[in-house]
Amino acid sequence: MTDVTRAILIGILAVATLMLAWQLSAILLLAFAGVLLAALLDTAVRPLDRVLPLPRPLIVVLVTLLIAGLLIGGLSWGGFSLWQGVEELWSMIINRATELYERFGDDLNDQLTSEDQTLMQNLLPNPAELFSQAGSIFGLTLGVLGNIVIIGFLGLFFAINPAGYRDSVLILIPARYRARWKDAFDNTGEALRGWLVTQLAVMILIGLLVFTLLTLLGSPDALLLGVLAGVLNFIPYLGPIISAVPVLLTLAGQDMTALWIGALGLLLIQNIEGYVITPLLQQRIIELPPAWSLITMAVMGALFGPMGVALATPLFAVSRTLTQKLYIEPRDAEKTGQGHSP
Repeated sequence: MTDVTRAILIGILAVATLMLAWQLSAILLLAFAGVLLAALLDTAVRPLDRVLPLPRPLIVVLVTLLIAGLLIGGLSWGGFSLWQGVEELWSMIINRATELYERFGDDLNDQLTSEDQTLMQNLLPNPAELFSQAGSIFGLTLGVLGNIVIIGFLGLFFAINPAGYRDSVLILIPARYRARWKDAFDNTGEALRGWLVTQLAVMILIGLLVFTLLTLLGSPDALLLGVLAGVLNFIPYLGPIISAVPVLLTLAGQDMTALWIGALGLLLIQNIEGYVITPLLQQRIIELPPAWSLITMAVMGALFGPMGVALATPLFAVSRTLTQKLYIEPRDAEKTGQGHSP
């Protein structure tokens, strides 16, 4: 086989692989979410695996049951009443956004020309239209629950035997490259575990800080908004901005003093998190450039929607680590070796 023929076949195979990945993108994202869950379970299981005289599958199952029990206990203690408050908070946000839109819309309409009004309507759509698809979003609940079940089982299976699944992929790689790929996979897993632990710690801290701030300001939805702020902080950069909207709208419904104090408090919390807490926690893991992370989130959001945005940063961390280990380091090592050759 000539080099030209080999290059053509490799190109055809690459294009076919990309087309297949595009068609199976939803399943592949679910599988990656399962890998994330497996990395989290592996982080919890590793210390126990060293001290408990039990087989790893049993430890994984016990840890999974413990986590599930804590979640069920939390829902029984206050989660269901918390979920019931979502509809109430949602209605309040819609009403408050509509009031603000009408108030400022009337003031602006008196000062703007017709062209300016058209531009403002495009930039500031009617809140009634903005939230009109809320019913269809909640209609996807069963699909979301089904995806959660799939992700849960995938994470459980991957965590029980991670080395076995890794080796099943390595078999497909030529023998001379397997050691390099194995090292790349191991480093990727380490980076992913570190990133997950950091994000979970930051999520819990942000949720507690927002809950404390809103409690001090007398907000009746402090717990719900604190949980929402913590969960959305899983999405770096964009999550805090999204979570700030319902917080500020809720405080605007109280009084302007609470709104200003709350806005300053959120700004202070996010600056402490962004410039102090996260950098300190990220010293032991991969550091992701903010600009590239935002571009990755924008691209993933345009291609795959909300799930793409949620998984964009860990996918970027994985691809960055694999590129470093499989391309950059071998290339630099080859150049160094050529430089010392006679």
